Amino acid sequence: MKRKKLLQALSELLGQKKSKKLKHLDELKTLLAKLEVKRIELKEKIPLEKNKRKRKRLGKELEVIDAQHAKGLKNLQKLENS
Repeated sequence: MKRKKLLQALSELLGQKKSKKLKHLDELKTLLAKLEVKRIELKEKIPLEKNKRKRKRLGKELEVIDAQHAKGLKNLQKLENS
């Protein structure tokens, strides 16, 4: 291949990587938004629940969602900086 075709192929390849990265960022942002909605719902449900076992289970679920949200934010920051 000539130099011009090689450069064109390389730019197409890099463009694909960038578009994949942008798609991944968009998916991660929508996932984080859904987790935030779920977290708010759980925070509202816990005080209203009368059954102690259910409250405890909801609390554990909230802890898991908080951990997932924190991990997702950390990954989002890494992707945006790279």
